[in-house]
Formats: sequence, C-alpha cells, structure tokens
Amino acid sequence: MNKHLMSALAVAGLATFGASVDASADSYTVKGGDTLSSIAAAHGTTVSALASANNMSQDGMIYQGEDIQVNGEAIASAPVDATTYTVKSGDTLAKIAQSHNTTVDKLAALNNLANPEMIYVGEVLQLQGEVQVQAAAPVQQAPVEQAAPVQQAQAPVQQAAAPVQQQAVQTAAPVQQAAAPKATNTASASGSTYDQFIANGGTAAMWNTIVMPESEGNPNAVSPNGYRGLGQTKEGWGTGSVEQQTKGMLNYANSRYGSVNNAVSFRQANGWW
Repeated sequence: MNKHLMSALAVAGLATFGASVDASADSYTVKGGDTLSSIAAAHGTTVSALASANNMSQDGMIYQGEDIQVNGEAIASAPVDATTYTVKSGDTLAKIAQSHNTTVDKLAALNNLANPEMIYVGEVLQLQGEVQVQAAAPVQQAPVEQAAPVQQAQAPVQQAAAPVQQQAVQTAAPVQQAAAPKATNTASASGSTYDQFIANGGTAAMWNTIVMPESEGNPNAVSPNGYRGLGQTKEGWGTGSVEQQTKGMLNYANSRYGSVNNAVSFRQANGWW
C-alpha cells in the first residue's frame, strides 16, 4: 500500500515539474489556428501584456511559425537610447519603428531604403542620425537649375516654326497627322495592362494603391533585390502574363490579409504589402 502511495506522489511531482517548466517559458511558437487571446489564456497572461512585450497592437497580425515573447522582461530591458538595431526573423520596418518611437519614413531615409518592405535578418539598421536627410537637399536643387536652359532653348524652335506656317497652310497638316499615332499608341499600351488587370478580377483601388506605387503598372518590372511584376513580390507568378499576375496578387491578398480591401488598407498604412 505504501509503495503505491509513493509511486503516485512521484508521478504527481513529475507532472507538477513539467507544468512549471511550460508556465515559465519565455517564448512561444505560433501554430495554425492560434490567436493572441488563446496564447494569452494558455500562458496565464493578457492580450495587452503580450502586445506590449512583442511591440504590436492588440489587434495586430500573428503568423504561423513566429516566435511570441510570453515573458515581457527581456523586451522591457532593451535600451531606450539604442542607435542601431539588428533585424530578427518576423520583423517589419513598421514594427521596429513602433518599438523605438520613430517612423517608417525616418528609418527608410536613415538607411537609404528604396523599398521599406525589403529588410533582411541580420541587417543592422540605424535608428538615429540626420546625415542622409541633409545630404538629400542638393539632389532636389540640381534638377531646378538644369531645367532653366532647357526652357530657354525652346524659344528659337518656336520662332523658326513661323515661316512654315506662312508658306502654306497645307504643309502644317501632315505634321499634325504624324503626331496622332504616338498619342494613340501610348494610351493603348497603358490602357491594355490596366484593362487586363480589371478584366481578371483586379480592382481600381488595388491598381492605384498597390500596382502603381510598386511597379508603375509595368508587368515586367524587376527591382535590384529581385522583386518582380505588377505587385513586386518574389512569388513565381510575378513573371507570368498580366492575367497570371493579377490572379496571383488576388490570391496573395486574400491568403495573407484576408481580403483585397484589407491588403489595400495595409499598403496605405505602411507603404508596403
């Protein structure tokens, strides 16, 4: 009888030890179907505490495979006056900006990021400084100074055209006729991609908010970092036809953000998608 009692106590002790290890874990890897509230309940904490420990809003998105801090001490002890930050898995520029009391635009300018969505694990980002912002001023001034000679050079061209109009009214007609096909071709080329995009399920909001800022409507656009197509992603459909790219973007928006409208809202708020 005593042996049975001792065995039962030993098993209970092991179970208690195992539970205490799980309860004191510092991080948790997100699984399919998890939400912030379910993770908070499982670890005896609150959604507000989890959001604060992980530098996210309480209604922020979490992803399968992402590591969530369930003990906020490590994050709370991070230095407030840090001047650099090393990118970790799951980071976004918006998340880094929020955790260091700055903005996406300022981080992008400090680190010369042409596309704020292109940051990489292990990359060291500058959090403070104004060197890049000051250096940008001459670039804006140079085009203004160069534009003046171009406008002046046009004056002789307009004066030289006067004798042509005086010689004969009929000679001006072929000039006007020759210019017409250029305007028609440009409009046709631009309208063709947009029309195909709309015909295959794309929306005007998606075109104006995502396609134009990302690729300027060019289905063959490729960034220096390998982002391709109308939506500038690294998905396989990024090099396909306009139809394939449109359907790929729709699937991408629905699977990652839940809907096209959510994807458009996210792009407007963060400057990338």
